[in-house]
This record gives sequence, C-alpha cells and structure tokens, in this order.
Amino acid sequence: MKTIKYLIFTAFISTLTIACDDLDLEPKGILAENLLFKSEVGVQQYFARVYNTLPIEDFNYYQGEGYKKEGNAWEGQKNSPSSVCLEGNGRGENMDAGYYWPYGEIRYINTFLTEFPKYKENYTESDYEALLSEGYFIRAFYYFGLVKRFGGVPLISTPQDPKGDPDTLKVARSTEYDTYKFIYNDLKYAMAHGSTDKKRTTRGTAYAAAALMSRVMLYAASSANYGWTVGTTGPAVNAGLMIIPQEHAEEFYQYAYDACKFLHDAGFKLHTAGDGETAFVETMVNDTEEDIFMKRFGNVTTLEAGGNRNTGLFHGWDAMVLPLGTGMSSSVGCALQGCWESAKLFQMPAIADGDGKPIRFNDPSELWNTDEMEGRARATFFFSGMIEPVSGEKMDFRAGIFKTYGGHTQADGCPYGGSNDFTNENRVIGGDNEMLNGIRVNGRYGMVTNHGDEGWNYMGIGVRKYVGTTTGRGKELHQSSTNWKVFRYGEVLCNWAEAAYELGLLRGDESLKQEAVAHINELHVRAGARPYVYKADAQNVNELDAEQYPYSYDVDENLQYIRDERVRELCFENQHYWDLRRWRVYHDLFQNTIAHCLSCYYVLDEDKYIFLPDEPSFNSYRRTFYSSQYYKQIGDDEINKNDLLIRNDGF
Repeated sequence: MKTIKYLIFTAFISTLTIACDDLDLEPKGILAENLLFKSEVGVQQYFARVYNTLPIEDFNYYQGEGYKKEGNAWEGQKNSPSSVCLEGNGRGENMDAGYYWPYGEIRYINTFLTEFPKYKENYTESDYEALLSEGYFIRAFYYFGLVKRFGGVPLISTPQDPKGDPDTLKVARSTEYDTYKFIYNDLKYAMAHGSTDKKRTTRGTAYAAAALMSRVMLYAASSANYGWTVGTTGPAVNAGLMIIPQEHAEEFYQYAYDACKFLHDAGFKLHTAGDGETAFVETMVNDTEEDIFMKRFGNVTTLEAGGNRNTGLFHGWDAMVLPLGTGMSSSVGCALQGCWESAKLFQMPAIADGDGKPIRFNDPSELWNTDEMEGRARATFFFSGMIEPVSGEKMDFRAGIFKTYGGHTQADGCPYGGSNDFTNENRVIGGDNEMLNGIRVNGRYGMVTNHGDEGWNYMGIGVRKYVGTTTGRGKELHQSSTNWKVFRYGEVLCNWAEAAYELGLLRGDESLKQEAVAHINELHVRAGARPYVYKADAQNVNELDAEQYPYSYDVDENLQYIRDERVRELCFENQHYWDLRRWRVYHDLFQNTIAHCLSCYYVLDEDKYIFLPDEPSFNSYRRTFYSSQYYKQIGDDEINKNDLLIRNDGF
C-alpha cells in the first residue's frame, strides 16, 4: 500500500535541507542560524527537524524496525509493539527494539545549545530560558532513545567538526549510570527553567521535562534494581556500559518520585468528567487537563508564536483497528486486535465458574453492560455487542456456534493446538454468511474462515482506545487525526506508584508502599473500578502461581498489581513492551508464548452464550524473547568508524 507522507516544509539551515512535522513548529524558508536564533519563531523553525524525529513510539511506530520518519506508515498498526507483549494481537512477532543511532540530530541540537546563548540579548530572561530549556529537553529525549536500547553510549554535549581529525571525533561509551545522569541533568535544568504554560502541550515545557524525567528515571532505577537478575557478564558489564550497579536503584527511584510530585504540585490532575467509560474515552481522543505533551495530528492552522500554516499530518489508526464494514473501516481493518491476556487484567465479570466451566450469558452484552466491568475496559476495548458510536454499528464478534456444550470445562472447548474430538464434533465455525439451522454462524464482524487476518475480528476483542468519536473521516486510511498522548497525568500516577512502592521496599517504609496504592486508587476512581486493598502481608507471586509468574526474582502481590495497572491504564500506548524489558521479566514470560482470544460462542441447544479464551485462528505466533535482547548490539558500521566503542555482552 502506498504510504502517504507528512506534508513537508523545507528550510535550509547552515546548508542543511530538513523535514519537519506538526509539533507547533514550521520552517519559513531559507534562513541562516544567525537569523533563526534571533527570534522565537526562528528557533521553532530550527527545532522542526529534531521534533520531527524525536523517538516517540506513536501510531506509526513499527516494532522491530523503529521510527517511521516518512509519515503515515500503515504497516505500523500491523506490527504494533502491543502485538509482541500480549496487549493485543496482530502480525508483529519481531521482539527486537529496532536500531537507533541519532547522533546527527544530537549534533544539530548541540549546535543550538552552544550558539543560542550568543543571542540572549534578543529575549526576555524568561523567554530565553524557556527556549534553552526546550533544547535540553529535546537532547534528553534523544539520549533516552539510545540508552534504553544500548545502555551507556558516547556522551557528546558540543558539536563536533566533521572536517576535523578523525581521531578527535572518536568518543568512547560512557557508563550506563553516567548516561542516565547526563539525561537527568538536562531535564533538571529544563524543569527549573522551562516554560510553565500548560497550553503548550506540543512543546518541551518544564512539565514535559518532568514527565520525561519520571519515565526515564524509572528505566534507570529498573536497570539498577533488576539488571543483575539476567546474569549477563563480560567486558561491557565490567566496564559499567551495561547494567547500573544495584546501589543506585534508590537514587533513580527518588528522581522519578520527585518528578511526579513536581507535576502534582503544579496542579495536573486526571480528566474525570462523566462516568469511567466516558472520562477515559475523552482522555484519549480530546484535549484535556490531563495532557502534558502530545504529538498533534490533523489539519492545524495556527502557530502559537505567530504566522500561519496548513499542515496535514494524519495516521491510519481507525481504519486499521476497526473491522471492515458499513460505516466502519474502509480499508484493511482489524490489523491490531485485543487479546485475553490484557483484557482479563481489568475488573470484569468472570467467564468461568470455580470448576472451570463457562458461565452462561443470555446475551453477549451481559459481559460488558454491567457495573462489574470497569468503564476503563469499555473505553479501551470493543467487546461483542458494543456499539461503535460514530456509525452506530453493533460490534458483533461472535466466533461460532457450539451445537452443545454440556458440562465441559473451558479447557475442553479451547484446547492447546486449537481443536480436539469435542470441538471437532460440536464446534461450528464458517465463512462469511454461512448458516446453521437458520442462524448465522459467525457475527457480522466476527471470525470467518474464508478470509485472511484482515477485516474481520478473530480475537473476540476490538481496539477502542484512540478511535475517533466525532467523525467518520478517520475510517479512511491515513485520515485519522487523533493526537498521540506522549505524556499524560495517568502515566505519571503509574510512575509515581511504582517509584513509591520500590522506595518503600528498599527503605522498609510501609507508608511509602501505602502511598503507592493511593496513587493506583486515584486511577481506579476515574476508571470506575473498585479500590485496591493494600496487603500488608503480601506474598511473592511466583510462589503463589509459578506458571503465571515464572520470575527469576521475587515480586510481591502489591508490586505485581501496580505493574499490572500500567497495562490497564496504558494499554496500546506502547509502554508495556519497554516495561517488560526494564523489569527484566520478558524472557521469563515469553517462551513460545501465544496470545489468546475472548471468543464468544452461541450454544445452540441452550440458547445461551459462552466466552472461551481459545487460541487464534490467525496470527497464532508463538513468541520468544531471549535474555540477549534486553540490550541492542552496537552496529558494525559504528564500530568500524570508532574503535573506542566496546560491544555489548551476551550476543
């Protein structure tokens, strides 16, 4: 399929041709640095290039290949990170983080940070500091994209002369600890001196810096706290280039904690209008008081520092996740779907009794049209029978019919490998419009056997998060205009809870652990979920259920719940893949692992419905993550150019 690219603006800056996107930045023409740095509009023009290529895992991020700079890459949803971490299911099976070595962009922003102070007299003190801080925020973002892949990297803070002695251009890797501290110092400056205008949600304000700080410092703390559990050894580990010494975990958790408190004290809060479902839908598709930093999509015709522009940056989310059909997706459809592994973490009615037998429902809507299901779940997923609000279409995802089910268990109806004697005799699945005793075998948008993995829902769960609510235009490929929420207060509360609980464990402080649960319950109030009750005598989950939690280190019940909350709150926001990496549990959980459906079946002889967590008929990949994949290997091209670079261990 043809990729529709960003609407490109062109600016020649120091003889460089650059492309930009829509982050409130617009190049104006052919200008030199000495003109650009004299005004805020000029600085925005200069920033355009580096904002365009910020390492943001947005709608178009392609798992295993990385950041798509050219724009509306429709393959992104097919290969979403959600597909490789059991948030959802699609074609994605590449567990690799994708190569990333953005030193050209780092040199570009270093030029600004070095030269901009010469133009201080052109600005008020506050405006000068806000722009300088924005530069530090951008540089920190780039280094974060590096350190979470490679560990310690070369730290370059001033622009190098590409025409200089080649040996002077060679910079050795700093330790992973020092790399994170470098980022910390950049963000600390930006938090102290950046703009405090909350309306600037597409710019690197003090608040965007604090949100990035809260995320980055959790990565650093996790590397220190859990990096040792994998057992990687070698020269890079010995030199501190991989894995932060465990004694620094408390330091970094405290940095994350403080950044979250900074945002709380600044007045950020959750969007809570309406019930849990309404509030969460609005949080993801509207601009709200929860927003801290976002990547804006759609036609935008204003520039906050003056001037006009008409950008056309869109994405294909709606068309790619909704099913094909009248008023629904007009192209592809269902490229990314939900899965049972993530859905079951939400508060919802049981689908099996204590004996493992499927609970009968008079109608599929009884699963979700009840207070037993938290509103946040209905805002994250489409379940069978829900109504898509723009088209008014019923999301009928029925997978098939059982002639009879009797006293069989769930396991009898969804065996390993997909079938057994019982299902072969009693389960009926079919192609589009096939009938049994006058009853359509599959739902209008449910699993069909005469098509591929596109267009129809074969998982029993659809993706609702980020789907537009006011116009059908987004259902055409590359016409979605929902903004990507890079940082929002919901994530901050998740970060705060994790940092507080980990600090409580390290310090033996019960009050910090209970504070962590309070942050989780603030999310639950908005979600329409029951509060979580803190367990003072929490047990290790790997002792309670070693099959579900085959961890190589201890995680207690409270901490596991806090980690699971990140799936409930941040599902499809491309965080869980990185969470599993930083916690060093990916290789424990993903060994020949497959996603499961929430398949709705009609039981013919009972006139009832059941839900089964069976294996998918399409994209039934069994995914494995290897311990060597926690760090990327530095590429041969870079090693050949710079013999000071030490390769990572474990490969």
